[in-house]
Amino acid sequence: MKKDYFVQSSHDSIINDFALPDDIFKSIDVGIRDIETDFLFTLIQNMLSFPVFFVLESVIFEHIERIILEKRIPSYKFASDGFIIKVDSVDTLEVICDCTVDLVLNGLSVFIFSGQGLSEGNLVPTRSWDKPIEFKNLDFEKVDTFINVHEVGLAIFSKNDKYNSPRKVTHYISEAYSLDLENSDI
Repeated sequence: MKKDYFVQSSHDSIINDFALPDDIFKSIDVGIRDIETDFLFTLIQNMLSFPVFFVLESVIFEHIERIILEKRIPSYKFASDGFIIKVDSVDTLEVICDCTVDLVLNGLSVFIFSGQGLSEGNLVPTRSWDKPIEFKNLDFEKVDTFINVHEVGLAIFSKNDKYNSPRKVTHYISEAYSLDLENSDI
């Protein structure tokens, strides 16, 4: 049986969670109960091109850090438990998507960036309980797409006309999943 997902234009509360430049990005929410590796892997593989950067704000599980080290995945460590990983192969993408799903199903967020001229050191997020999440050193002109992966789906912020509406995003999601038309903006 296929799992249902929905696609909607983002609500202001999602958009306001991040300090992003005004009117650069269109934002779309994709909701799915119990996100799985194949859902995320397929979406990223279909939608984005390498390199793709994953920002793991908090690697709270030792096994994830061990996987990164054992598989010799190049990473940029920030803070005590944060990693930024430049993914440039399908094999690495699958491993990091698996780690991402593990983190988000435990209540954490993972950020994914795609664009030209991005570097790991510029993707370090700044959090404050009373302010939106910021990427202070990031030139957003270089970002084509920014994805916030969370426990119940993801928010896609993109400049790309190929997937800047709920209808367009559905073309990049695996056919193994079923679109919930009743709860989607289509």
